[in-house]
Amino acid sequence: MLLHYFIAGGIFMWGILLASICGVAVILEKLWIFSTKEREFTKEYRKQLFKALKTESREKIIEIVKPKRDSVSRIVTKTMENIDLELDKIEESEREYLEEIIREAVLAQTGKLEKGMWLLGAVVNTAPQLGLLGTVTGMITSFSALSASAESSKIVAAGISEALYTTAFGLIVAIPSLIFYNYFNRRIDAIALEMERTALHIMGRVKK
Repeated sequence: MLLHYFIAGGIFMWGILLASICGVAVILEKLWIFSTKEREFTKEYRKQLFKALKTESREKIIEIVKPKRDSVSRIVTKTMENIDLELDKIEESEREYLEEIIREAVLAQTGKLEKGMWLLGAVVNTAPQLGLLGTVTGMITSFSALSASAESSKIVAAGISEALYTTAFGLIVAIPSLIFYNYFNRRIDAIALEMERTALHIMGRVKK
């Protein structure tokens, strides 16, 4: 049944199909990341980490965060592994160096979280546009058939079908993609906020 609708929708259905495949690929990847790696940053672990950042040594902090795969743990690991001194021994002159390390770690991890989001955004915008384009071409076909001959009901019906099916399938692809796009952006913003809080905890150990 779906194959019949797909064929009746015309050539633009292939573009919508390609958009749906790209969208599903990004959605599955992001769901896997947020349901596995990022779930390791629990409330209990967050308390343990922030306490360690206030009192523990660099080696102890690395020992805590190294096994974790979430974004916050990764920026802490990268920061701790790139400084040679203990946090309590970092002087004012070295603050800028530490800030730069943290900034680079946060930007790198944010980039990884946002990877593929542009493609999902493109699917959200492209799928309904392809559906609209299919609608226009379908209606053109229908009106052309009507003007050419009075006995053209099959061509008119085919054109209307193309117009309706492409619109429907474009929206079917775009609406779920938009929902996931907004959801993933909210999750990324929340994780970015936690990374900023962690950076403040790290800088709080530095001598002023």
